[in-house]
Amino acid sequence: TAAALRALNLRFGAGEQVAIIGPSGAGKTTLFKLLANKIDSDEGRRTIVPGTNVVLLEQEPDLTGCETLRDYAISGDSPPQLHEVEAIADQLGIDLSRACATASGGERRRAAIARALSLNPDVLLLDEPTNHLDLASIQWLEEFLLEWGGALLFVTHDRAFLRKLATRIVEVDRGKLVGWACDYDTFLVRKEAVLEA
Repeated sequence: TAAALRALNLRFGAGEQVAIIGPSGAGKTTLFKLLANKIDSDEGRRTIVPGTNVVLLEQEPDLTGCETLRDYAISGDSPPQLHEVEAIADQLGIDLSRACATASGGERRRAAIARALSLNPDVLLLDEPTNHLDLASIQWLEEFLLEWGGALLFVTHDRAFLRKLATRIVEVDRGKLVGWACDYDTFLVRKEAVLEA
C-alpha cells in the first residue's frame, strides 16, 4: 500500500532514464501508481509541470471489456490515434486484430507498449516492460527509448535492459528512496563500497 513509502522526494526531468530498483514488495509499483496519479497519497504532494503527459505501462495490462488488442490499444479517456498505434505495432510485429481472450502474454505486452508509446508521453513509467517479450521486441524498445527525449522511469529485473538504458539509479530501500547519479554497473561498485564501510 501507499503507506509503505514515507518521506519521499523524487525529482526528474526530460532526457533522464531512471531505473527504480529494490526488492519485491518494496513499493516500486505503488510509487509508479502515485506518480501516474492512479492512487492518492495519504500526505504530501505530487507536483508536475502543467500539460505534462504521464503514461504508465503497468505490469499486466487490463484488457477488460476489449474484444481485440486493437480495441484495448485505442481505449481510454484520451485514446491515441489509431494510425500511430498501428505504426508502432507493426514495428513490434504484433497483429492488433488478435482476440484478447486468446492473445499470449507477449502479444498483450506488445499491444500495451504500442498503446503507451503512441500516447506521446512526456514522462513514461515502465513497470517490467520486457516481461513476455522476445529478443527482437526488447531490442526495438531499447533503441526507441535511447532515441526518445522524454523522462523515462522504469522497473525491470532484466539486467541487460537496465545496463543499456539507466543513466541514474533510484533504490527503494525500507520505504525510502536513495538516489545514485550513475549507471547500473557503477551503482553496484558504489553500493558494495557503502555496504563494506
